[in-house]
Amino acid sequence: MVLILIKQILVMLIMMSVGVVLYKMKQIDEKGVAQLSNLALYVATPCVVVQALAIDFDATRLNTGLVVMLFFLVIFAVSVVIGRFGCGKADRVGTFAVVFSNSGFVGIPLIQGILGDEYVFYVTMTMVAGTITFWTYGVYLMSGDKGEVSIKKILLNPNFIAVVIGVILFFAPIQLPYVVEKVLAGMANMNTGLGMVILGATLGASNIGLMVTDTRLYKAIVLRLVVVPLVCIPILMLMPAPFEVRMVMMIIAAAPAASATSMLALKYGADYSYGTGLSIGTTIVSMITMPLVLGLAMSVL
Repeated sequence: MVLILIKQILVMLIMMSVGVVLYKMKQIDEKGVAQLSNLALYVATPCVVVQALAIDFDATRLNTGLVVMLFFLVIFAVSVVIGRFGCGKADRVGTFAVVFSNSGFVGIPLIQGILGDEYVFYVTMTMVAGTITFWTYGVYLMSGDKGEVSIKKILLNPNFIAVVIGVILFFAPIQLPYVVEKVLAGMANMNTGLGMVILGATLGASNIGLMVTDTRLYKAIVLRLVVVPLVCIPILMLMPAPFEVRMVMMIIAAAPAASATSMLALKYGADYSYGTGLSIGTTIVSMITMPLVLGLAMSVL
């Protein structure tokens, strides 16, 4: 499995390089990156979620999914503690990067490549709780204002809507028409490529020299990519679920910082350059740390 992981990361790294080249050749600019991000957020990832949940009802799978949600919340709470104490109360952006991982653009493709499409189901279960924590604690963390937290934003989030639709399809004895299935599959297949090109183009647009001089960057990277996943290993050893499901949780825990780290920093007037550095820095360094951390997890889980 470690070899498969390394190959999958290599594939994703090559895809990222395409984004870098496109940006450097001026075939895509900041506006284009934003538009591609919207395409991924509002179309590709929601289609992955619906496709993962639009399967025949299985009580065992559902029970395991509920366990996944519970342990996701435990890991979230532990990550909050690590982020707040590790980065310090004043470092809102660093704490956000430690707490929220990139389960969509990085986690899902890795899980599909290593474990198979059927395990994306469990990622969607984390998205239910993850969407709520993101638009409540995450927004409050970045903005410092409880007034910015909105239930409406949670309910109207495309991934949350996709989860609701998917859950209905999971429980209802409905067989999607052939055309709908093919459309879902086609849109979902864009998720990996889009995510990597977006990350690559963002890297191409970034001032690497400026980012690497920010010493806060290194502490947050170590916390996000090493401390959080290592602390998660003993927690997941207690998880009453098959090995593959525990590895789904480990991949999410070991993934780089959420790409929204830079977006929310810009939106709420936090340190945008630092947020971009965390998104890019953790993505690059994760190519080294993930095989090591996940290889360790495979030997003990």
